[in-house]
Amino acid sequence: MNLPTMCARAVPIVAVIAGIAAVPQPAAAGKCTTGVWKNLEACGWPGARNTGKRRGLKLKRTRSRTITKDNTVIKGQKIGPDGLVIAAKNVRIRHSTIVKNSGGNGSGVIKILPGASAKIIRTRLNGKGATHAGIWYEGTRLVARGNNIHGVNDGVFVWDTDNFVIKGNYLHSFTENAGNGHVDGFQTEGASNGVIRHNTFNVTQDQTSAIAIWNGRRDSADILVEDNLLAGGGFTVYAQDYSPSEDNPRGGYSVTNIQFLNNKFSTVNYPCVGYWGVWFSRGEPTDGWNRSGNIVLETGRNIDNQNPPKPGGGSCD
Repeated sequence: MNLPTMCARAVPIVAVIAGIAAVPQPAAAGKCTTGVWKNLEACGWPGARNTGKRRGLKLKRTRSRTITKDNTVIKGQKIGPDGLVIAAKNVRIRHSTIVKNSGGNGSGVIKILPGASAKIIRTRLNGKGATHAGIWYEGTRLVARGNNIHGVNDGVFVWDTDNFVIKGNYLHSFTENAGNGHVDGFQTEGASNGVIRHNTFNVTQDQTSAIAIWNGRRDSADILVEDNLLAGGGFTVYAQDYSPSEDNPRGGYSVTNIQFLNNKFSTVNYPCVGYWGVWFSRGEPTDGWNRSGNIVLETGRNIDNQNPPKPGGGSCD
């Protein structure tokens, strides 16, 4: 599944389409810029009313368990109190609610084990303020689409594996009281062949990030971050080659072909988008930043080559 490289070739077309779609009618301009967080769904972004289970659907209560049978389908279930573990291939979860109310580092409301794969569609994942990740992924393939993920330390944590699509999710209401306390909407310590597209990330905490792409355990490569709405964190985005690292003290791991295209960054939480700024300024990908069409939503300012300016003068950093 070579999604990032395929998408990379289509950048000019995507940019043109995004440019046309981004021109609002005057009456709607404020509603979908300064007022976007009260109108997420009306403005075309994932929010509470267009993610998670279908409204009005009655759920069947079932217990937490480990899925070991390939091709298992879960639909219309309320699963708890200890989440769901996936140890099988091609598991499909739709229109459900899954709850986990405890867990240290490496825990997930849904935990996908090595060798397993899953599609998680229109499901609510609630970590109850006590779970490390909404989705902890160590498997072979993940599609997460249209989910409402909250009450966790990290929204989606791709530990050190490949092949994922994170699309149309609402990630919000994070906690510092689980995992290692460092909040991230999406985080990886080494992954490749991934797409993070058209999600809403709202990190109200003033530390860590909405997106964190690192190389602590292996190379990170070929990840497309496109058309997302992002706010908050210390720096909103990290894409950092920090080798040598603890797991690889001699260095050698890399961060390459990480593309940030046509994302909207909001000042709803902090004047600099993140507490310090948008782009982590003391590190970068191995091959440098690859950014195009990224703007501050409220001002329309392009920030492909710099952090936004401070409202009182100077640069966010």
